[in-house]
Amino acid sequence: MPCMAQKLLLGTVILILLAIGAWGLAESRRAARFAEVPQNLRHLYEGATVYAQRYLTRPVKERIRPNFPLSSTITPESPCCRHGKPAACVPGGNTTTSYDPAEWKKKPFLELGFELKDPHLYRYSFTSFEPGEELRFEVSAHGDADCDGILSRFYRKGQVSGREVTGPLEIFTENPVE
Repeated sequence: MPCMAQKLLLGTVILILLAIGAWGLAESRRAARFAEVPQNLRHLYEGATVYAQRYLTRPVKERIRPNFPLSSTITPESPCCRHGKPAACVPGGNTTTSYDPAEWKKKPFLELGFELKDPHLYRYSFTSFEPGEELRFEVSAHGDADCDGILSRFYRKGQVSGREVTGPLEIFTENPVE
């Protein structure tokens, strides 16, 4: 028959293992929520690249003023939260986090060929900057993992230099744990 010290030790070990398991589960959920971001940022970035390349292939006399489409607001407008917890935004669905899929048929998303048809946890935006020496843009994913109204932002930057569209492959972050 095990003594009291052995029972306490066994109980402590079990509690530690449960805590490690709970931490691992929380981390895997966070990683799963973030999984859509790199793919959707890549699609939005590629749309801006194609848009710029179409402009650059025009005859010089048709290239009056280089620019990207106007910046967007965060789309969809409503957060992907329900009852204080993250919930997928559903294009064309019938839940409290559903929205009109026609949002993706508006500028600049239409011009960039970007559209979300599946449920998603992040909202997206496109930012274009006034033409300077280089034409610049940013594509962003906005999320609220704890539904407290404070957004995290993941974004990529790009610019047109000469006849090339360039930018770092890196995804930059602001408030990544929000």
